[in-house]
Amino acid sequence: MNNKLLRINLTDKSVSTEEIPNSVIYDYIGGTGFITYYLHKELEPNIDPLSPANKIIIAPGPLQGSKIPVSGRYAIGTKSPLTGLYLDSNAGGFFGPEIRFTGYDLIIIEGKSSKPVYISIKDQKVEIKDATDLWGYFVYETEVLLRELEREPKVRVMTIGPAGENLVKFACTTSDGFRNAGRGGLGAVFGSKNLKAVAVKGSSRPKEGNQDQIADIRKDIIQRAKNAKDDGHLLHQHGTSWLVQVASNLDHYPTRNWQSGEFEDVDNLGHEIFDEKYKRFRRPCFQCPIGCSETLDASVFDWVEKDRKEIAKPEYETLAMLGGNCGINDVEAVIHANYLCNQLGLDTISTGSAIAMTMEAKEKGLVEGPEFDDVEFGNMDKFLELIDKIAYRKDIGDVLAEGIAQAAEHWNIEDLAIHVKKLPFAAWDPRAKLGLGLSYATAAVGASHLRGWPTTSDVPDKSAIEVLDSLIEQQDLKTIKDCLSICHFTHSIKPALGFDDCVDIMSAVWDREVTEEELINVARRVWILKRMFNIREFGDKAPIKFDNLPKRFMEEPLPTGRAEGKTAFVDNEDFIKSRAKLYEKRGLDELGYPTKEELEKLDLA
Repeated sequence: MNNKLLRINLTDKSVSTEEIPNSVIYDYIGGTGFITYYLHKELEPNIDPLSPANKIIIAPGPLQGSKIPVSGRYAIGTKSPLTGLYLDSNAGGFFGPEIRFTGYDLIIIEGKSSKPVYISIKDQKVEIKDATDLWGYFVYETEVLLRELEREPKVRVMTIGPAGENLVKFACTTSDGFRNAGRGGLGAVFGSKNLKAVAVKGSSRPKEGNQDQIADIRKDIIQRAKNAKDDGHLLHQHGTSWLVQVASNLDHYPTRNWQSGEFEDVDNLGHEIFDEKYKRFRRPCFQCPIGCSETLDASVFDWVEKDRKEIAKPEYETLAMLGGNCGINDVEAVIHANYLCNQLGLDTISTGSAIAMTMEAKEKGLVEGPEFDDVEFGNMDKFLELIDKIAYRKDIGDVLAEGIAQAAEHWNIEDLAIHVKKLPFAAWDPRAKLGLGLSYATAAVGASHLRGWPTTSDVPDKSAIEVLDSLIEQQDLKTIKDCLSICHFTHSIKPALGFDDCVDIMSAVWDREVTEEELINVARRVWILKRMFNIREFGDKAPIKFDNLPKRFMEEPLPTGRAEGKTAFVDNEDFIKSRAKLYEKRGLDELGYPTKEELEKLDLA
């Protein structure tokens, strides 16, 4: 790495570079590790996430731009306007590698511009430019216009849409047209700073590390991806849409605001329907031999602008949260909804959660008034209308734009808001997998599915304590992958990418021997420091008050299927005991605070 931090202050329009200390590099690696370190170090407690005091941290890992495959990602973090807590997210494509092509390893954006601006980074030339004429544009149009303004057809752009401009608290940032850093409201932080976009173009590829070892790692990963593809792994053939039927068969698939784990019309939304009805194009991320991402031929959709040749194919999370969770069984309606969310800059998981909660509240007679007319499961026209209302904060959309926890409190329907720490659940029901509820409950960001799963196919018919070691192992592996900023779908190569691979990768990149113990300590340091960031924001409440699951998953068993009759834990006592044991194994006390001994062990004292 070049150890270069680019700092951009939008208030006084200053640009400066700093050295990232070696101690930070070796203790945090990059990606989410850097985000965690700098957010904890530089943000004052209890700031308003939409104030100039908040910061945006864009952090590719040490592999981006190198020859190592599955590294076409980047991490981005801030204090979340949705949860008021720690937030990191990530996205794929080409934006992350492009940052490293400029020679920078980290970008910190702070302050607030007095008018709309965008940031242009071309190698070492960094400018803050007027974006007044770009304000209000959709994501795709903004990217096209910025390429024209920068006179650079291959510039990589991360931008927000109208949702971010309107400070929707689950607005996202989007790069490469449809690669979204989706959760927690990063787009709203951009909007609060009057920052429309960041455009990046670099000209030098990273050359550090042991190139012979890097070449061997590259060959090995490519071969393992080929092994999985030759064995017929469906991710390589269909992308994440193959998970629709898998999730429903396992009772994971959210249906009608999580009232069920399987959807009766699931075949209308899975990979086979895409094979039958649409022409697909593979659009892999930088250096990716898996290539799960796909687009669709746009010419068959009469609601798409005529100049668009391709639009994004919905990923699994979108096919679930904007599909079965809203009672929508028409794949084109979900494709349309995904297109709208991508253009407006909305996180599809949170948008689907907000709409589904409102539909259930209306179904049960808990909300009333003309603004709720036709808000019903399966009503496709109202469904699409609500997406627009959220992005532009129109009538009930203004309430939902604050987030599901906040809207539920406003309407007194808290039991219908399915979230942890105010972040809506990703599309995997914890009532169908032993121990998964603990991952959701204890994740610093809230209910993310990308923070570690226990390695088991069992349903929760016994104590989650049985899978705690597996859960912690996977939490640590996910954390290290996020520090490296590599893809979590490396479980879909054969053999799957594990901790030993991360050791080999970092040994090659740092050109020195790295041990598994060293990386495990990095993972646990980052995991604990995220928690410490949140503890500052919890005020006088103990962390244990926030490490919980919604009532629905604890008290309402799944009604049908493989996990029929199951809740996320055997009972509440099992949850309490399992959480306590996780705390103990994680070096936390009985209230969820890190112990002095654990902090000293991880050099955090």
